[in-house]
Amino acid sequence: NYNNASGIFDVRKFGATGEGEIDYTKSFKMAWDSACQSESAVNVIIVPQDFSFLVQSTIFTGPCQGVLELKVDGTLMPPDGPESWPKNNSRHQWLVFYRINGMSLERSSLIDGRGEKWWDLPCKPHKVLIKLNCEIILMGPHGTTLPGACDSPIAIRFFMSSNLTVQGLRIKNSPWFHFKFDGCKNVHVESIYITTPKLSPNTDGIHIENTNDVKIYSSVISNGDDCVSIGSGCNDANIKNITCGPGHGIRQPIIICFQEKLYSPHLLHQKALMADMYQWCCQT
Repeated sequence: NYNNASGIFDVRKFGATGEGEIDYTKSFKMAWDSACQSESAVNVIIVPQDFSFLVQSTIFTGPCQGVLELKVDGTLMPPDGPESWPKNNSRHQWLVFYRINGMSLERSSLIDGRGEKWWDLPCKPHKVLIKLNCEIILMGPHGTTLPGACDSPIAIRFFMSSNLTVQGLRIKNSPWFHFKFDGCKNVHVESIYITTPKLSPNTDGIHIENTNDVKIYSSVISNGDDCVSIGSGCNDANIKNITCGPGHGIRQPIIICFQEKLYSPHLLHQKALMADMYQWCCQT
């Protein structure tokens, strides 16, 4: 459905054929740079369906000339675990969008973080399942940890960016957090689906810090840690119609508003395990 008209950038035109375990990082960077420098008001980067693309740890940098739309219909994935991760690449993050003003990341793609081998690192706080009277009880984190490198990448990070929309994506098995918004403004997340095993360590669904004007709506977050976690420096945030479990719900360090009544973080934590709708405000 996409042609070669101005403002349309298909990653296949830049050499990303989507064939097997081939590194397409340069192709994606070329497509990004071309779209970012385009003088069209709206520039669309296409990741076509029925193809899989391996991309290394990469920073997509702005500011750009116009608004960017990254439409991911295919599958994106990083290298498969710590042993496959290039030694000169950051182990703290995978896909980073930096200094962008006006961007949407959307479509019904699958972003596969391939986190299983990261979770198995000896330094991770492994959780334990105990079966008692035919009932499975989750205990953890009680597993032993060993010294050694423990850095794991965040799947998708937006840093010092504004006017952002994330919509319709499916993302699974991040090595660490699935999304992180840091130093951002005007963030709208809607209709996303995050899935990770309940025993996966530190796999928060969405983490925000130093970020203002956040809306997270109508999404499903099934993971092994906090569904949404809030760090310091947040202001004017709203979350509603979120289905959360078996993760820990919404976590943040101060009293927040929950359906017009104040609850302590501990009580909110308990309610988040049962409720599928949250509406709260985060104020510094």
